[in-house]
Amino acid sequence: MRLSTHYYVISLSKQTIGLFEAFRDTLIDIHNQDFPVDASARIASRAESVDQDERLREFLEVADERFGRYYGREPLIVVVTGEKELQTAFTSVTAHGRAIVGRVDGDYTTTSLHDLGRIVWPVVKEAMSGLREKALRDLEIAADAQKICGLDAVARRMNGAPCATLLVEEGYHVRGSISKADGTVTVSPNVDVRDEIDDVVDVLIEKVLETGGNVVFMPGGSLSKLDSIVLILREVEGVR
Repeated sequence: MRLSTHYYVISLSKQTIGLFEAFRDTLIDIHNQDFPVDASARIASRAESVDQDERLREFLEVADERFGRYYGREPLIVVVTGEKELQTAFTSVTAHGRAIVGRVDGDYTTTSLHDLGRIVWPVVKEAMSGLREKALRDLEIAADAQKICGLDAVARRMNGAPCATLLVEEGYHVRGSISKADGTVTVSPNVDVRDEIDDVVDVLIEKVLETGGNVVFMPGGSLSKLDSIVLILREVEGVR
């Protein structure tokens, strides 16, 4: 499982189950023939049950089966929201338990996408982040050659970087793209930051995670002297 700023949110309630695609704290409601799943949904091959617990189990199994179609195409991490009873029941039936990185107790089916994004994104950040104090200590003791500061420098270094730690300020977004040829950053105000491939910062985060590195989100302004983003290399070329 690879942690990512791109993930799913499953919202549980006894009446309806929703699925959202998320980019950081921005949620997109998946609304089609599969979702949301209404409580009347049943597995067609099963006889109608009169037991409430069994009805709930079937309801959750239908939702998980439908979610599997999306997960099969794009296996992203998952945050699940819902009352504790539903969380427990869903955990017992889901085939995607290993993808779940966090849970939020409570019914959020009527919560706005904006507010729900602000609730679930910290859960993903916590799953991704190491301790800030340790990251700051590592930054302080790292040799100058191990510290790559600023968006352009980090982007150019990423192609050949060994596993590393990326420190980035919360809320730091840059619209643009990265050249595949030389890693240079082109900033463009015309792309939509909701699309992760158009947010240069998210692209760099993904690259670090793909190499087995770590990402630590820092308070806004805390890295101002380092241009809001710094890559700490675990080793320097030629040095072991």
